[in-house]
Amino acid sequence: MKGWPACLVLALLVWLGPTTVLAQAQANVPVRAMSVSFAGVPTLGFSARDFLDASVAKKLQSGLPQTLTTRVYAYPEHGREPLAVSAISCRVIYDLWEGAYRIERQSERGDRTLTAKSLDGVVQLCLDMPKLVLGKDASFDAQRGKHIYFGVLVELNPMSQDTVQRIRRWLARPGGNQLEGNAFFGSFVSIFVTRKMGGADKTLSFRSALFSVPP
Repeated sequence: MKGWPACLVLALLVWLGPTTVLAQAQANVPVRAMSVSFAGVPTLGFSARDFLDASVAKKLQSGLPQTLTTRVYAYPEHGREPLAVSAISCRVIYDLWEGAYRIERQSERGDRTLTAKSLDGVVQLCLDMPKLVLGKDASFDAQRGKHIYFGVLVELNPMSQDTVQRIRRWLARPGGNQLEGNAFFGSFVSIFVTRKMGGADKTLSFRSALFSVPP
């Protein structure tokens, strides 16, 4: 199915059935190495620095505001709906006079205003995730002793500019770790297959291998 329009792929998968939809969607998303440790909740380590190609660098160096967003999802091995989600957004502006990048970094865990002297500094602050804590204990209670995996979606100037703000507001609510039934977060298929038709300037998606959740 490589090279097929995403809408045709999705239509064929739906016709084949839910199990095939999920299996084919997982197979179509590249697997990338991640470090994962559990202390009630998973702490992930990964990098998306290859997202910074010549076209992304040109936009970041333009002096105009650019937004880099990274969404991270945890999924059960055979389930379509996310167990937990985290989001990081960086609004990046290159100050032509100072020769530095001003970064407004937002996540559900807090906001920071930072400065980077180079594009590599932007990468370290916005695309390298050495210790990303995902979800709450209750998010993984039903998965103890089972396998889960993680999906990552990176976008430059996503079509929906309020994505991270909506996630942050929702997670701040009591019981916000319960994602079931909330259409905003979407299934693995809707996020990692049909999302490829989205309006972001650039998109990168990948997933991890399976990890066992400690009993």
